[in-house]
Parts: sequence; C-alpha cells; structure tokens
Amino acid sequence: MAETPSTSNLVNPLDLLIKSQQVALKLTTDVLRTVRDTAVDAVTQPDELAKQVGELAGAVAGMATAVTGIAGATAQPLQDFIVRQRELADTVHTLAEAQAELAGVVAKLAERHAEAVAALEKVTAPIFTIVGTDPTPPKTRASKKTAAARQAPRKAAAGD
Repeated sequence: MAETPSTSNLVNPLDLLIKSQQVALKLTTDVLRTVRDTAVDAVTQPDELAKQVGELAGAVAGMATAVTGIAGATAQPLQDFIVRQRELADTVHTLAEAQAELAGVVAKLAERHAEAVAALEKVTAPIFTIVGTDPTPPKTRASKKTAAARQAPRKAAAGD
C-alpha cells in the first residue's frame, strides 16, 4: 500500500525525542567538560580561559537552539493530535445526538405499534371467544411482560 504524501513526511515523535535527548546530553557533557577545563586553566592560562568562556557560551547557545528545536518539533504533532481528538469528540457527540433522536423515533413507533396490536386484539377477541380458542401466548420476554400486565387488570376485574 503506497503512503500518502501527508503521512510520508511525518517524523516519528519517539525517534525525534530520542535524537533530541542524545543531542542535549552531548551538549551538557561538552558544557560540563568546558567548565572543568576552565577551572583548571583559569589559574595557569588566562588566554585559554577567555577562549573556553567563548566556547562555553557557544555550547549554551547550541543547547538553547536544540531545546527550541525540540519544543517546535514536538509541539506541532501534539497540537495535531489534540485537534484530531477534539474532532473525534465532536463526531461522537453528533452520533450520540443522532442516536437519541433515533431512539425517540423508535419509541414512538413502538407506542403506535402497541396501539395497533391492542386495537387488533379488541377486534379479534370476540371472534376467538366464539370459536373457542385461546390467544397464542407471546414468545418474547417483552411481549410476555406486556401480556402479563394486561392480564392483571382483567384478573382483578374478574375477581371482584
């Protein structure tokens, strides 16, 4: 599968972090070595001291440049990641709203269907009574609960 131009230019953030840490460690080592050499040379060679102070300043400036580069290189991918996460959160929110609307439509459909079934039961109940058959018991758990709820008022009325 060929890489798209947008993904082929991306730098692996972990590799970038490792490389930047290696550069920072090298710069820190150079600075510490220069400070040590400066302490020794300050007494014996004043000209060398001036040179080493200049090198130290250069190393510190190099470290600042490296840190700025690290921050810039890691900030953009992190910002892109955060933007994508925000887009994903917005998409999930939109999906949740759509599902809530769909749930309302399905609930209304279920109500209307239950009303249609109740009307059919009222129309067919006298015919089944005349023929002498019992209604077929429901097979789903929800239908059994609905049928039991309907039978409870009938049983209570028959017992009075």
